[in-house]
Amino acid sequence: MNNETYFSFLNKIKKDKSISYPFILIHGFNEFLGENIIKQLRDNFLEEKSEFNYRRYYFDNENSCTIDDVLNDASSSNFFLQSRKIIILTIRETKKLTFKKDDLATLNEYLKQPNKNTILVIYVSMNVLRDDFKQVKKQKIDKLTKTLEQKNLTIIDLDRMYEKDINNYIKGELKNMGISITASALEKLADLKGDDLPSILGQMPLFEIITKTDNVIDTDDIDQIVTGVSTHSIWDLTEAIEKENIEKYLNVLKYLFINGIKAPFIIGTLITHYNKIFTAKYLLKNNYSNYDIGKILAQPSFILNRFLSSVKYFSDEKLQKILDLIYKIDMEAKTGGEEAVKLSLQNFIFQVKIV
Repeated sequence: MNNETYFSFLNKIKKDKSISYPFILIHGFNEFLGENIIKQLRDNFLEEKSEFNYRRYYFDNENSCTIDDVLNDASSSNFFLQSRKIIILTIRETKKLTFKKDDLATLNEYLKQPNKNTILVIYVSMNVLRDDFKQVKKQKIDKLTKTLEQKNLTIIDLDRMYEKDINNYIKGELKNMGISITASALEKLADLKGDDLPSILGQMPLFEIITKTDNVIDTDDIDQIVTGVSTHSIWDLTEAIEKENIEKYLNVLKYLFINGIKAPFIIGTLITHYNKIFTAKYLLKNNYSNYDIGKILAQPSFILNRFLSSVKYFSDEKLQKILDLIYKIDMEAKTGGEEAVKLSLQNFIFQVKIV
């Protein structure tokens, strides 16, 4: 059995088109990446896509193809005897991951002596939540892989990715577009996306759309790429809080809501912002330089002075009361409805004004 990641497999097939992959199992929550794997297989191993050498089958509630249908196609020679074929079985239902005993025996028999001119792909593509997929993998996919004939099996786990590989891919794709990205922007992207970082691989056109005339992606562009809202709107919000400007705060908040930014994201951003101010106050008291504070708190140079001005504005007492208010709203967000949380955010500026 050969275990591959998304990037390791793509690198291999691009470097050597003579490698044989008789049977490939593709799975992962980030299943959209599977389509690119299939595209790369098609581009690198088929002379020209046709109805003879490229075919898809589906296992779901609406389709009734059988394992025999798939294997008969995989085993047969096409019109062009020496050319390769790609046969794809897409599994869309969880229950279809449990093969009947006879079907599993037939599949394993084929895998012992597969058609050398065929690439047979089982592609797990299901619309489920991340936590649900973890259970599917543990209960169904892992069990299936253990029961398959291992000799000619290649498994591609679309979720087994490393941040370094993702960053290198992003930089490479942007370079092809004539765009560069700063290290701080990549760090911010990882912070915002978290476990969902691989999803950015399907959103590369956004980088080109957002890029300004200098063809450089920096931290202020990342908010807009990830959320669709410019980072300046977040700064406008915090500036309105700092100056206790009720009208401006409510207008910026309304803008964020209209643009689809969810209340929990705004709350999380405020918590992060004021915790950074709290930390910066401590660092200033201990004689850290502005440069060191910016580096420790990942504040890029172009907003560092503005950030430090906010730090000096708040007294320890006022900052603590603001954090208490935000954490209270955060708790309400976890227990109450969306409209109630929006109302709490709107009232937040009035509470700040009286503390």
